[in-house]
Amino acid sequence: MSATLRVIVDESEQLIGEVAGVGVQQYSEDVLFRHAIRGFDMLFKKYHWPNYRKWQTVTLNGSTGIITTDAFQGVRDFEDFMSVHRTGETQPLPVLPKGRPPGTVTGSRALYWTSMHVTDANYVNRKLQFYPIGAVGTLDIQARIYPIVSPATDWDWEDVMYLDKSLLVYATSFMALVVNALNPEAANTCKGLMQTQYDNITNGLADTPIAIEHSNSVPDQWYVQP
Repeated sequence: MSATLRVIVDESEQLIGEVAGVGVQQYSEDVLFRHAIRGFDMLFKKYHWPNYRKWQTVTLNGSTGIITTDAFQGVRDFEDFMSVHRTGETQPLPVLPKGRPPGTVTGSRALYWTSMHVTDANYVNRKLQFYPIGAVGTLDIQARIYPIVSPATDWDWEDVMYLDKSLLVYATSFMALVVNALNPEAANTCKGLMQTQYDNITNGLADTPIAIEHSNSVPDQWYVQP
């Protein structure tokens, strides 16, 4: 069950008192608010949660190897991209090998993808570079999308964090206690609760049936990684 930041902070405050005892340091709501966000960010990166994954279809501009729209503002980092496919194909495209000079990649179809350099003017909103740079067509891209998209906005008390409430409460409490460092035993207790809940949830997701795809097509593009 998901919960608002207000609920997560309130229940974290209660849990800290229970695991650390009556003499525990009192944490302000604002401090726990920030710890709740840090806990969410840690869990967001720890697993590719299905409810934060999204497929988008984008179009290559045909001249510089980038897409034509600002599609990836909500994707925070390169590791949040999960797979890239030419539209209509199930075989994913590989990342450009580190030792492969981009200028040696030629043709009119996308063959590789990688990250733009962070100094590129398009990095914030487009993030990916495709080779060959003259490739045309559309791509289907799956990425992990952070719920707060605009850098100018932040979480609010009534925003819902769409992860398991108990997991978020344990993570928030752990963050608060481990940063304070006055009660390592209580911090370890919350860490253990968080890890157990995380394992229970991810093990349940791993048990979801996976379809076995059948295809009569044979790949017509092969890649040798140096």
